Amino acid sequence: MFAPEVTVTLVDTVTLLRDGEEAFPAMLAALDAAEHEVLIEMYWFDDSPVARRMVDIMARKARAGVKVRVSYDAIGSISGDRAMYAPLLDAGGEVREYNPIAPWRRRFALTRVSQRDHRKIIVVDGRVGFCGGLNIGLPWMPASEGGGGWRDDVARIEGPAVEGLRRLFFETWAVLGGALPANIERPMAREIRRDIPLVMGRVTAATSVLGHDAWGAQRAIRRAYLSRLRRATRRIYLANSYFLPDPTVRRALEQAARRKVEVRVVVPKVSDVAAVLWAGQSLYRRLLMAGVHIHEYTRGILHAKSGLIDDWATVGSYNLDYISLRQNLEANLVSTDPAFVHAMEASFQRDFSTATEEVLLARWVERSFVERLRSRFFYQLRKFL
Repeated sequence: MFAPEVTVTLVDTVTLLRDGEEAFPAMLAALDAAEHEVLIEMYWFDDSPVARRMVDIMARKARAGVKVRVSYDAIGSISGDRAMYAPLLDAGGEVREYNPIAPWRRRFALTRVSQRDHRKIIVVDGRVGFCGGLNIGLPWMPASEGGGGWRDDVARIEGPAVEGLRRLFFETWAVLGGALPANIERPMAREIRRDIPLVMGRVTAATSVLGHDAWGAQRAIRRAYLSRLRRATRRIYLANSYFLPDPTVRRALEQAARRKVEVRVVVPKVSDVAAVLWAGQSLYRRLLMAGVHIHEYTRGILHAKSGLIDDWATVGSYNLDYISLRQNLEANLVSTDPAFVHAMEASFQRDFSTATEEVLLARWVERSFVERLRSRFFYQLRKFL
């Protein structure tokens, strides 16, 4: 433990990975290089080719003595095949299911069925970490490999912030009944749920990890977003697959636009969850009138949950919707590292210029009566979507 008077500079390397085309090779390489420990906490882990390749690598590593622990969400991974994990289990790896939905499963509880683990975390040897919106599944594989080619973001991290991801993983692992390593103590993760560095003392840190535990009232990601939105002076760029902000967040966006901050939001044109898209569209007119620019992603499915507010960037699993706010476990990386901020800016500009169409107020108000009625109907159900 550092003494209060000690000043420590934390240095992390954070790399933005766009889509499965960049993320999966980096993840596979990290797993293949594992020497001591592999941790995966994943909402959606199916039996796609990339998922099976990961399991094969982890099984080989487990046979070589690497400690491998995997948790997946029961609903998110409902399309997966539990038999896929047999080689890993036979090799000594551990696999646990978060909040089973089948009554005969161990740890099933009807009161917790709506509580989901929406995090996407990979940690290797406590040295390399991945955090983002991308799941281990066929929709995120490149179209050239038979996948869906969904648009998503992942941050690859090396440095002290990786320990934040590791501790966040073990917080959930303990809830699932998993044993904890000797260097992880209870209670955990309280310090990584605030937008502050991960060690004691006066610390300079560009990068940290925020955890969100909805039913534990630990809403660090939302607090960080609101704090940055309210203080923004130049720009707010958001990409959100399920954009359905609550009134507080919506007002923060409108107020920023009115004080001449450049506010741009990338949303899907076509969504894998159409009801959320339609509900969110009921807010477009008000946002557009306040000066918010809305861009619809036109090159397939947008699944990213990323933000760039002035020189503060975030990538993670947190959606600006009611499900993330009220029911899910989430994880986001936040950083002011100049190289990462620059990469995020370039990524947003690329989408603005080549992959989106801006929604214009004059055309939006001319939507048909059926479209407007549909949006209003689903907006009334927003807290359940």
